[in-house]
Amino acid sequence: MTEWLMVIITAVYVVATIVICVFNGKSAKAAKEQTETARQQIDEMIRQYNESNRPFVIIRFEIIRSGLLCFVVENIGPVAAKDVKIKINNDFIENVEKVDKDSHIRETSKATLFLSSHQKMYILLGGQTQFSEIASVPARINISYNSKYTEYTEIDLWQYRFLLVYSSELEDISQHLKHIENESKTYHNKQLKALTKDGPVSVLLHSNDGSKKFEIYKAVCMNPGSTTEYISECVGIPKKDALDILIELDRVDRFVKSVSYIDDDYQAKWYRR
Repeated sequence: MTEWLMVIITAVYVVATIVICVFNGKSAKAAKEQTETARQQIDEMIRQYNESNRPFVIIRFEIIRSGLLCFVVENIGPVAAKDVKIKINNDFIENVEKVDKDSHIRETSKATLFLSSHQKMYILLGGQTQFSEIASVPARINISYNSKYTEYTEIDLWQYRFLLVYSSELEDISQHLKHIENESKTYHNKQLKALTKDGPVSVLLHSNDGSKKFEIYKAVCMNPGSTTEYISECVGIPKKDALDILIELDRVDRFVKSVSYIDDDYQAKWYRR
């Protein structure tokens, strides 16, 4: 009985040892997998950190100042880009030089640049009137910087030919002000040409010197077709004075015109020119 009891105890011990070894193997495997996962996570965190804390130089095409064709080189990374070299394919450079003999794009492609974070530099290609000739050859661009980063970009300018390039609200305001200025100059030139040579040049001013010229002109604008008599009543001056000023506005300033009555000038109807 003692011998069989020892055999049973030994067998139980062996089985228990095997079970323990199996569970130890699974635990070791799980621990190894966890370690590998943690290592991969750490590597990914390091990679993401390095990617978010490195310079990143890009190049794109823009039309600025309402007609200048440019390549814009920008460092969109949070740290500076050093030893930036921009290599553009020679056939594109030759085509630009053929369109514009004064182009400096070849010299730019030989330069070594420094770009701080979010700094931009513009490479002038030509004017918008030269777009078709410049866009006939695609640009293939290699950018290297910081001795370890390289970026390749291909820009086919021809695809932009039907697109409207919007600059900014400030550009809109600038163009609108230029339009107003041109209209103002045109208006004043017309007024100067309309002045007769027989009388002195009269200036229409709103003043407090007793003259009612501005008030009379305003009355004509606000009440087209009014008679001299009605205008004099609106302004509050005698009919004769009102008629004299209306004649001056007509013959000198060329701001008003009348439909005259032969028998009574005070019944003439006045209109703004």
